[in-house]
Amino acid sequence: MPTIPSTWDDFEHRTPIHVLKRGVWEKKKLTGTELRGKTLGIIGFGRIGREVALRARAFGMEILAHDPFISARAAEAAGVPLVALDDVLAQSDFLTLHVPALDQTRHMLNATSLACCRKGVRIVNTARGELIDEAALAGAIESGQVAGAALDVFETEPPRDQRLAGLSQVVATPHIAASTTEAQELVGVEIALSVRDYLSEGLVRNAVNFPSVAPEEFPRVRPYLRLAQMLGSAVAQWLAASPESIGIRYYGPLITQHETIVGTAVIAGALSAFMDTGVTPVNARALAAQRGLEVVESRSSRPRDFVNIISVKLRGGGRERWLEGTVFEPESPRICTLDGVSIEAPLGGTLVLMGNDDKPGVIGAVGSTLGRHGVNIASFSLGRDERGAVSVLGVDASANLEPAVAEVRKLDAVREAVVVRL
Repeated sequence: MPTIPSTWDDFEHRTPIHVLKRGVWEKKKLTGTELRGKTLGIIGFGRIGREVALRARAFGMEILAHDPFISARAAEAAGVPLVALDDVLAQSDFLTLHVPALDQTRHMLNATSLACCRKGVRIVNTARGELIDEAALAGAIESGQVAGAALDVFETEPPRDQRLAGLSQVVATPHIAASTTEAQELVGVEIALSVRDYLSEGLVRNAVNFPSVAPEEFPRVRPYLRLAQMLGSAVAQWLAASPESIGIRYYGPLITQHETIVGTAVIAGALSAFMDTGVTPVNARALAAQRGLEVVESRSSRPRDFVNIISVKLRGGGRERWLEGTVFEPESPRICTLDGVSIEAPLGGTLVLMGNDDKPGVIGAVGSTLGRHGVNIASFSLGRDERGAVSVLGVDASANLEPAVAEVRKLDAVREAVVVRL
């Protein structure tokens, strides 16, 4: 294991970039690698990923991107091919990570995936430390599979194990993000402008938790904002594919009167399903546009079973998912339509959305399967029409839930079963 410099002076004396300060001319030791003509793989092609692509192109790099939650149309607009993760790993000379820390992205670069990379790849991670298995990366660097890494995020900060950060092939810094004089000044200016607008005009701008609704009206609207956010999140988790468009339809006087902020809450919920931070009602619509998500909104005066309803359709990957919801008193969000089938089910907690054949024995088989895995059912709601049946199961959180639902999917009468966490 490499030793770690105990002082900054020691670090300077052991770093080639500082040799000239010590009066030593070691030109041959400072040979580098050109960016021109190399392939940059960008994992996570949101706003930051696209900004990186823009800058890398100026250096003459070839660019590949992988992002399961961005539309091909958005990538094409940026002039970057969207490819599978395995292709990015196998073809890239440099890899840069710009994805959130989710269950499915934790340790996405591990011993197996690093072995699939092009030998001599260089890795940059300024996103989340949890994305990389640090022990595996250290081993890959020591073996020569990975030529080097630049890291300013770590699983534990500050890192307790210095094996990775201490390697001479690793450039490691604390995560300083927007710690520049200009950025700090801009934050102060934005705060001052917000305070000025409130004091002079009574307007609250760019607030995350204060919708532009009259104070006396807000208590009535708040439950529907919560409903909207949960519907967006649920339908995005249900789709489980790269979203291309989202349709939002508003029913009822309260919803249509406040459709802008209600729709924004739906979009924020949908985006939050695959982005861990940074999605707010302030930036949700801008983020949707950046990711190529088409937003189609409409209102309807058609009479429905409930006075105020929010309808959400999300399309992507050749599929469409459709949920509608309303609010029962007191402030109880409910699903009232699942994939076009009327149903009445609580919306919240951990849910299993299921489509199945309408025949005897299905409920018993599903319940028995979950029971064998120790998954407790809190509620079981059913709906059916001529096409078949749908179900919404409220279940207790359990480590065995995913294996249990995987077994439910194998039942002959079950067409689909998806876990949604709200």
